[in-house]
Amino acid sequence: MTFEKTRNTIVRGMAAAFVVPTLMLASGTASASTDDIVTIANANIGNHACDTNSAGGQGYNSSCTGANGSPENWCADFAEWVWAQAGYNVDGLTPAAGSFGQYGAGLHSDPQVGDAVVFNYDGNSYADHVAIVTAVNPDGTIESIGGNEGDVSDPSTSTVNHQGPYSGAVGYSSYWNQTINGYVSPTN
Repeated sequence: MTFEKTRNTIVRGMAAAFVVPTLMLASGTASASTDDIVTIANANIGNHACDTNSAGGQGYNSSCTGANGSPENWCADFAEWVWAQAGYNVDGLTPAAGSFGQYGAGLHSDPQVGDAVVFNYDGNSYADHVAIVTAVNPDGTIESIGGNEGDVSDPSTSTVNHQGPYSGAVGYSSYWNQTINGYVSPTN
């Protein structure tokens, strides 16, 4: 077997390793876990709004349906997509980051792995950004993965990025100089 065929076989096998568990979770044959959230979010780092995602589809929910087929601001699309792929209930979430502030039991101040961290939430329906908490460190800092990060002025060039560690305290955050208003946990 040539090097190129071997490499392609390995790459296809790695892709299947992400797709099969994701499909099993989406069909309800396995239970949801926060480890699944982190694995799925990590598998999409570096992707743009309309790239092929780790489940083999294009983009993340409605991330490619902005004006003239260009990407919209898609941080909420990404976070919702990750939770859904991990087997969580995403009823009530929309492409608006603020919908996370109204989801489930609402915002709380104690970050947990798998939670969504909500930034600059107005307490009603608007927030500037949402990302997925992927680590809570002993010193109170957190790490996150979010969609539409990088050059957010142009959603077509922004990507899925890992950020942190940064303070996980509710209040002003060095993360893009925004306020963390709280965390919301996914529901089954």
